[in-house]
Amino acid sequence: MLINKPKRKIQRSFFTDSDVVNIAKTLIGNVLFSNVDGVLTGGTITETEAYRGHQDLAMEKHLLRRPSSISTLKKQGGVAYIYTIYGSHSMLNIVTNDADHTDSVLIRKIKPTEGVDKMRERRGVNTSLRNLCDGPAKLTQALAITPALNGEPVVNNTLIWIEESNHAIASKHITSSPRIGIDYAKDDQTGKLGARDDTTLPWRFTLK
Repeated sequence: MLINKPKRKIQRSFFTDSDVVNIAKTLIGNVLFSNVDGVLTGGTITETEAYRGHQDLAMEKHLLRRPSSISTLKKQGGVAYIYTIYGSHSMLNIVTNDADHTDSVLIRKIKPTEGVDKMRERRGVNTSLRNLCDGPAKLTQALAITPALNGEPVVNNTLIWIEESNHAIASKHITSSPRIGIDYAKDDQTGKLGARDDTTLPWRFTLK
């Protein structure tokens, strides 16, 4: 008989690893939770994107647009980095590496597993599980994650955290592809190595 091991919260050492790409991939299949206003909601992480600080034009240009974000991204790995786009849509990222880097992982999708009715209420929709949290702004709305939680630790916390899955996800069940919405991650200035284009880096990970 298969006996599931008890879930446990992912520890800070996981997020302080220097390989943000591997962290983004390894997060697939683990479970993101929030407990806002005493309501537990959560779901299995099914899509992530990696952003590698100053070795990645996407992050470099993001910081040029949002210089105030540096203070959060320069924290030790294991805290939430949350910002808004289009004035109201929150994006949840997890800071990784150490305070000398600005690496992070964007949580793009989850499969709801806890508090589904509350998630639908928060989103104002009655839709399938497949579509309830199938985008970064949808999942933050469903989990009541806002910039008020920016800088909150995702380890040893009761507001927002990630738990290990009962079952490891094999690499063959995870696809990698270019990240979405980063057409600006290019440098047309031709240097010794030619023009730089980071839009094609396969740093988006999706559970099949």
